[in-house]
Amino acid sequence: MRGMKESATGGMSKAAGALQGLDPRLIEQISSRIKFPASKDSLIAQAKDSGASQGILDMLNQFEDKQYNSPDDIKSEIQRIQGK
Repeated sequence: MRGMKESATGGMSKAAGALQGLDPRLIEQISSRIKFPASKDSLIAQAKDSGASQGILDMLNQFEDKQYNSPDDIKSEIQRIQGK
C-alpha cells in the first residue's frame, strides 16, 4: 500500500507541485482579470493573454470543462484540484 502512494506522489507533475505552492494573491490577481462567465478554454486563453506562468496554465488545464461565473468558482475549482 505504501509503495502505491509513493509511486503516485512520484508521478505527480511539476504542475501539481506548483499548485500546492500557489500564492492566494496570485489566484486573486488572475481571477480579477477574467471576464465572466468564462469556459475552461476561455480561462486558458485569457490567462495566456495576460502572461500567466506555465504553472498557472497547467493548473487551468486541470479544470473541469464547464462554465465559471465568478472568482469564487475559480477558487473552488483550484481547491478541488489541490484536494486531489
